[in-house]
Amino acid sequence: MDNISNLHFEYFLRNHEKRVNHFFGYVLWFCCLVGPAIAVGVLLGAFPDVTLSSCLQTLLIALTFAGGHAILYKKIPESNVIKYVGLFGTLITIYTMCIDHIGIYLSYFFVPMTSLLYCRRRTFLTVCGASYLVLLLCNWQISDYMAGLRTDIEPIPWFIGIVGGETIEFLVMMMSGLFINKVMQECLHTMYSNELTISKKEIELYTDSLTGLWNRNYMEKAFDKYIVVQKNLGAMMVVDLDFFKKINDDYGHLEGDKILKLLCNTLKDTFISDNIAICRFGGDEFVILLPNVQSFSELSLSISKLFAKADELFMSDSKYNFLSLSVGAAFVKEDEVNFEKVFDRADKALLQVKRSGRNAFQIYVDEPENP
Repeated sequence: MDNISNLHFEYFLRNHEKRVNHFFGYVLWFCCLVGPAIAVGVLLGAFPDVTLSSCLQTLLIALTFAGGHAILYKKIPESNVIKYVGLFGTLITIYTMCIDHIGIYLSYFFVPMTSLLYCRRRTFLTVCGASYLVLLLCNWQISDYMAGLRTDIEPIPWFIGIVGGETIEFLVMMMSGLFINKVMQECLHTMYSNELTISKKEIELYTDSLTGLWNRNYMEKAFDKYIVVQKNLGAMMVVDLDFFKKINDDYGHLEGDKILKLLCNTLKDTFISDNIAICRFGGDEFVILLPNVQSFSELSLSISKLFAKADELFMSDSKYNFLSLSVGAAFVKEDEVNFEKVFDRADKALLQVKRSGRNAFQIYVDEPENP
């Protein structure tokens, strides 16, 4: 279980990457305006060494990568390829502009610094390496042209001189970037930790107004806190009140609210622990997260205690003696970092109980794989 927090932070980081990819898509579409903008400058005589065909080429390259980025983001938003399409697409666009004598050579630093937004050191170093190689290639390709503009230097000395200066600048940029990356990762870890805590202002958002239990919005946060961060294995129960609709139909909704509150108290009396999350998931359905419950016998015992206390409640008033509980449960697997999969298994077990006649429980067991 030692790796679960790292796995979940990776999951958190992938969600961060998706947000950056969404933002970077707008940057790429904005870059498509560069070609037309320079074309206007060419027509006004501001760029005598630039041709309109170069502007068109820049536009087409920018459109290609912006469109490709948008398609990938829509089709496979989780893919690690998307960010490199955007970053390398921007780098290639800058490269083609430079060899067409559009003087933006220092923009090679723009792409590595932009990659810092992803908060991954490997991404930053990969883009730094690619940017430096493109810088060398571009300067080599334009060395004849640049030396030809002067009478005091040959292409190779010009290339060595310009690359020497830009290499020093590049190293300064890279060292600064590594420091910024470290700070950004620390900030992201802080954001991650803050997502797992609840402020006083959020308590109302996460509380069910009728029963005072946590509500559906809280379940994912509870899973992160008790299972992922605290490194617990555990189980989840989905509890459904059978024939609840009949209470509302026969006695009215106020009586229905009353039995829900009584059941809520029964749940709290049965599962008395600071690290057990009890949520009213909706209507007459409740979800209970049980950290550290790892065996069938322990989980079965917990459910049996709930049934015993619920029977006492339902027998306490003749209006309730036809009510019962149906419960589905499932264990958390070691590699799971969000609650949806666990809930889905528990809910499937609950469905089987419902189909079998209610007033029972079932613990989900994985079906054996076909040989």
